[in-house]
Amino acid sequence: MSFTAGTVDLTKDFAQPIDVVFAAWSKEEAQRAWSDPGEGWEMSFDRFRFAVGDVDICRFGPAGGQNYVNENRYLEIEAGKRIVYSTSLEDKGRLTFAGTVVVTFEETEAGTRMRLVEQGLYFDGQDDVAGHRSGWESMLGALGRYLLGGRA
Repeated sequence: MSFTAGTVDLTKDFAQPIDVVFAAWSKEEAQRAWSDPGEGWEMSFDRFRFAVGDVDICRFGPAGGQNYVNENRYLEIEAGKRIVYSTSLEDKGRLTFAGTVVVTFEETEAGTRMRLVEQGLYFDGQDDVAGHRSGWESMLGALGRYLLGGRA
């Protein structure tokens, strides 16, 4: 088994207040709207439990194709300040990624500055930091559109 390590570190400013941006992470219906993986792909939650010690299980992939399984275990939630969770990704029952994600929220004059840091291990060449960075950039763009009341 081989692996590589990598970090995705993204900061995004939103015109909305912290409580609105935080709610987009903490509510299932909001995450369903902005976490959509893209055209031709589907996403669903087997379980959504936004609470410390609890787990979300999400499936996503091309419509009618392979399903990837993402599991997030919440380690710390401080409303309006920080979310910390461990995360893993499986493809066909095989672990392709394991890591941690920290999302922080800071008030700015214009609204909210959100920083997301994902540190992880990518196994057996099945996944990589570039793919995760691209995926997060796409999802955070969708989050911005969702917060503006537009289509994610």
